[in-house]
This record gives sequence, C-alpha cells and structure tokens, in this order.
Amino acid sequence: MKKNSIYSPVIILSEPQLEENIGAVARAMLNFNIHNLRIIKKKKWTPSLISLKNSAKADNILKNCKTFSSLEDAIDDLHYVFATSNRKRDLNINVVNLKDGIKLINKYYKFKVGILFGPERSGLTNNDVSLCDKIIEIPLNKNFNSLNLAQSVLLVVYELFNSSPLKKKIININKSNKKKLIIFFKIFQNYLNKSNFFKVNEKKETMMRNIKTIFNRADLTTKEIKILHGVIKSLSK
Repeated sequence: MKKNSIYSPVIILSEPQLEENIGAVARAMLNFNIHNLRIIKKKKWTPSLISLKNSAKADNILKNCKTFSSLEDAIDDLHYVFATSNRKRDLNINVVNLKDGIKLINKYYKFKVGILFGPERSGLTNNDVSLCDKIIEIPLNKNFNSLNLAQSVLLVVYELFNSSPLKKKIININKSNKKKLIIFFKIFQNYLNKSNFFKVNEKKETMMRNIKTIFNRADLTTKEIKILHGVIKSLSK
C-alpha cells in the first residue's frame, strides 16, 4: 500500500521508561511507514543496544529521533497536538475515539501534527494534556483497559496507515504553531501574577491549565495571538 511520503504526523513519547518499549515503538512505526519520532527525557537520551535490538531493524527511526528536555520544546513547531489517554480528565478538552481522531488528523494534513503518549506507569499529566488540542481515547474492554506503550502506538499508526488524508473539507487556516501559543501563555501568566489574579496560590496551577485549554480550543491564528498580546499590553497600562 503506497502512502504519501510527505504527510507524516510526529509520534511523541513523554518520559518513556523502558528501552524495550522505545524499540518496539520504532518497529511499529516503520511497519506503517511513520518515521518521525520525538522523545522527551529530562536526561540526555541516545538509542541503547536494547532499544535497537527491539526495533527489529527500525534503527534509522531511533537514530534520527529528536530528543527534548520538555514538552514545550518538543511541540513548539507543531500546529496541533493530540494527547492519547483513557483516563477521565478534569479539563474541558474534547475527547474523541481513535477512528474519529485519525479522521481529524487527516483533515489537518497541511499542518504539523503531533500525537503524544505518556509514560508507561503514570500516563500523561493534566499539565501535559492542557497543551494539547484534543484527547484520543482508544476503545478497550472496560474490565481490562491496560495497553502497553508500544501497543498504543501500534494501534494509532495502523489507523493512520490505513486511512488517507481527506481531500475535501480540508481545514485551511493560518493556525499558529505551539511555540507562539506557549510564549503567549507565559506572558499572560506573568501579567496575571502582577495583577494579583491568583488570589489563592494553591489554585494557580489548576486555573492556568483551564486557561490554556480555553485558548487551545480557539484554534488561534498567528495574527490573533498578536492581537491578544496587544490587548494584554494595553490593559496592563
């Protein structure tokens, strides 16, 4: 099955714990012609003998993998990021099933899209998810819903490979990348701090997560973010 060699969403692993799983992820990706892998690790990471062995000759994906020390750095050039999670979240972010999520990703094929996977034991934090546009939920047995990291990636890349970007109803806006949005969040939070908006310090983190989800849902363009910067600057005077 021949696939578009240009269109390739980025698979992002946040703090993966087992080298075996990293190798198995690369193997799954190559099986379905997805080549862009990013890994978030606080400590420097390079492919180990274990990950290379478990990749079953998908060495190039591991060797060309980009590594980052934070989620913000890993997604700053992306326009859309989909979090994968089967946990209920106290965040106002749309949750879509796997097939509907892939349909959406295909609509965004002119943009840079990332699909984010959390650590094996704990999964993604709410802070991670607050920087994402939507949550993809993989339908599973309600009485046993434990998937290995590599299995989760395998299901996602399988669906990507066996679907094609929709040529009709393409979403074609000047969507800002995540870098501009993250900078905006930091500046906005700084102004909120100065104005004593966070009266209860214990609630500050939760409130910022909710604020991020509000702006993420808006699908802001670069021009709109510039306008918001101007509005905040004007109000601060």
